[in-house]
Amino acid sequence: MIHVLKLGGGAGIEHELAIRNLAARVLDGEQWVLVHGCSAAANDLAQQIGCPVQTITSPGGHTSRYTDSRMIEIYSAAAASVNQRLTATLVGFGVRAVGLAGPEVINARRKEAIRAIREGRPVIIRDDFSGTITGAAGHLLRTLLNAGLTPVVAPVAIGEQFERLNVDGDLVAATIARELGADTLIILSNVPGLLRDASDPASLVSQFGLSEIGRYEPLAQGRMKKKILAAQQAGVPQVILADARVDTPLDVALDGAGTHILREVAYVRHGA
Repeated sequence: MIHVLKLGGGAGIEHELAIRNLAARVLDGEQWVLVHGCSAAANDLAQQIGCPVQTITSPGGHTSRYTDSRMIEIYSAAAASVNQRLTATLVGFGVRAVGLAGPEVINARRKEAIRAIREGRPVIIRDDFSGTITGAAGHLLRTLLNAGLTPVVAPVAIGEQFERLNVDGDLVAATIARELGADTLIILSNVPGLLRDASDPASLVSQFGLSEIGRYEPLAQGRMKKKILAAQQAGVPQVILADARVDTPLDVALDGAGTHILREVAYVRHGA
């Protein structure tokens, strides 16, 4: 049984809580692949060297980092730094972890023409180094897992022209979960899960079936849109969107916290 954890890279996320919990579960015999984000680290590095951070908003409302030729260098360096730190932390807790900070795992196709909304007007962006994920090296990940190693994967892909590409970490995790036939995908971030009211943590949607995603998708705001898309793409028995800022966040999520999106409708609790 394989599990995939996506640990968000946004501001306010305490990585050590999740890493300590992950280490305990791995040492107890479970198999996990860790995918991490690096948005806060990339923003901090960009600020340090005086490079403005810009975002792109698609006509559908999805936001992403504008990654020109300079930003892909910053983004890749930040991803490698976060990857090394998380891998070292796992090793410090006794886990045999291996960091995959470069584009060893994820393949993607560069988005050569991106439709976006800028200042209320549609524009076409052609100099962006972001990619649409086309596949994952499942054989490499299975080899590592079978050898008793825990892969730690950064959100950097290799393109068809062998260029480095910025890819969304939630979708990286979904692709890996699908490729490995994982049992569970957990996406931890700085929110409790999918909320009916983004300003009210008590409005959490606790559970729904994947077939009902069209009913709940309109509730997603900002980065939550990509997490719902990841749940659609993963194709695993359950996807859990939960809070990284609590003690033992994996244990808490698996015990029922967060939003559980289930492939089998028969398991949905009515009234969730």
